[in-house]
Amino acid sequence: MTFIIQWQERGAGAEHYLALPTPAGSLMLTLQGDVIVKTDWQIEFSGAGTTLCLEQHSLKTQFAKVWQNPSLPVEIKLLKQGSPFQNKVWHVLSQIPYGRTQTYSAIAKMLGSAARAVGGACRNNPYPLLIPCHRVVAVSGMGGYSGRTEGELMDIKAKLLAHEAEHRK
Repeated sequence: MTFIIQWQERGAGAEHYLALPTPAGSLMLTLQGDVIVKTDWQIEFSGAGTTLCLEQHSLKTQFAKVWQNPSLPVEIKLLKQGSPFQNKVWHVLSQIPYGRTQTYSAIAKMLGSAARAVGGACRNNPYPLLIPCHRVVAVSGMGGYSGRTEGELMDIKAKLLAHEAEHRK
């Protein structure tokens, strides 16, 4: 799954929400116009009393196709956010090939940083799945996901990694 990211300085209009089915659960996208400003797994979603985008959105169509054929690119617009260091980490994460993993320490070495700092940037990733922090693992195992080391989010990470390994070329 390759995302072609166009970084945007701002979105336009009111926020609306789009639920995208994935092999690991429902991913909720928060959008302003056509700019994605945040993603959350449905278990973490806090948009109570919000308006869901129920129409057939082009992102739903693209994602449905890409789960069947991971080599298809998906064009997305993301709101630029985060510190310069976080952006460097997120850029590296975006380069990890589909179905592969990289360790926190290997990424830290590339950036001249520490594994904990890389983990912190992964934890603060506003775009789980789109910026594939699930592909980052510890030297001794799975590591964490979105700041958790057990529970539903770790189940999601395991499902994503298993799906990608199964469909890797």
